[in-house]
Amino acid sequence: MYILSMDVEVYVSRSGEYADVEVRLSAAGAQTPPIPAAFLLLIDSSKSMGEHGKLAQAVEIAKRLIASMGPSDVVAVYTFDERVKAVLLPTPAPEALERAKRLDKVKPGSYTFLYQALSKAIDDLAAGSGSLFRRGPSLSGYVKRIVLITDGEPWPHYTEERWYESLGRTAASYGISITAIGVGYDYNEKILYKLASASGGTWYHAANISDVSQILMQELGRSRALEARRPVVRIETDAEVVEARKLGRTIASLGPAREVALEDISAGEVASVVFRLRPKERLAAEVVVSTEEGEVRKQVEETAVLVQDKTAMLAFQLAGELINAAEGGRVELEVLQTAAQEEGLPEVYREKATRVIEALRSGSSKELIHEATTITYSKQQAQAGGTAALPQTAGETATARGEAQLSPGGAECEIFCVDTGKSMRVAPPAVLGRMELAEILPKGQLEYISRRHMELYIKDGDVYIRDAGSRNGIYIGGSRVYEARVSPDVDVVLAKVAKVRIKCADKT
Repeated sequence: MYILSMDVEVYVSRSGEYADVEVRLSAAGAQTPPIPAAFLLLIDSSKSMGEHGKLAQAVEIAKRLIASMGPSDVVAVYTFDERVKAVLLPTPAPEALERAKRLDKVKPGSYTFLYQALSKAIDDLAAGSGSLFRRGPSLSGYVKRIVLITDGEPWPHYTEERWYESLGRTAASYGISITAIGVGYDYNEKILYKLASASGGTWYHAANISDVSQILMQELGRSRALEARRPVVRIETDAEVVEARKLGRTIASLGPAREVALEDISAGEVASVVFRLRPKERLAAEVVVSTEEGEVRKQVEETAVLVQDKTAMLAFQLAGELINAAEGGRVELEVLQTAAQEEGLPEVYREKATRVIEALRSGSSKELIHEATTITYSKQQAQAGGTAALPQTAGETATARGEAQLSPGGAECEIFCVDTGKSMRVAPPAVLGRMELAEILPKGQLEYISRRHMELYIKDGDVYIRDAGSRNGIYIGGSRVYEARVSPDVDVVLAKVAKVRIKCADKT
């Protein structure tokens, strides 16, 4: 049994007839032995994944995940199109590494039988399917996770969100969380969100298949730095519970719930449940946080309420505005701006408010929906929590090393036009359009370029581009992108006519 190291704090705000009670859980990161993990990688092998080398790259990423897992870990790889194929049944990682060449035989099919694939993955991981587990131990005590990689909509059956929310709850009942990764811009983010949230997992948006490596690195690191497994927060009170909201790996409104099951909490992470109460008279409540090892109880009394303390109320409002942003509703920017500056809130909540404000200004997209529904952690935070790096190819290593040195405000970028051989230099962040690019693009291409076409910026040491509201879009590898990380060898095509490459370096 691992040692639990989790702080439980309770904040209360009173305003009019309502009282907001925030139960905040945080894991500082004790030196605990890692729990063995069982990962089942579920790869979409439909026709669209076969385009632009996405399936081949996903297979290489799977091989590197296998190589990075520990000797006590278990890994499986399934693919799905119109059939679900167990390419590699749940197998100890060292043996899986010896059998990894089986993945080279994966070929694209036609349809996307997502529901059927998830059902089989859940059943097999819950039971420890395969001859190995009929003879040997079960996966009891393992961190069990399904990692889904898909680029499209489920088709032709089970296309409604409710089916996947139900699957997520089924997975959670077996102690399985689902990490759902949507690649590109043609998948259904609502399905992935419902699926992951109901299972106690996380969903990610990956603009390009190459981004999946970093996501898997973070998820493997989280499993190795686990501090609390599926804590449950309950409030006992005679007051009416108006609504409960969750700020965790996923953000959600849970209706008038008195009990909320949270996702696993790893080192360096924070999660909150905020209950909005309508007390009958004086506020009296008890908060109970339960884990596998026992429970913590904390009393909430009227005398403990400081009228001037708005922390709990602001956490409740922040969750509400994030949900509004994800659903395309009216967003109170003032709430997000206040949350971004409130020192009583955890830093990750403040950063989330700031990033959603930025995403709102750039327009509605999958990036905005992901920002508004999910709290993930930066590379630095993930590494502090014990993240391991996936083995990389030589090309990826060179790119990562070159970009890791970049700093916002201290970099300079060269934009090279493939057609003319001309180049220009800009200091990011910068918004580029027809006027700025006129000196390097052919005159015949300028009419297709918007006045504000592309934003160039540095984030976490990497070079990113973002569609700045262009009419004709930005394309990489034949697919339209709205935000993407780029390297010097990537062709960025503006409006389907102008091909440029971008190389950045710190100023000397």
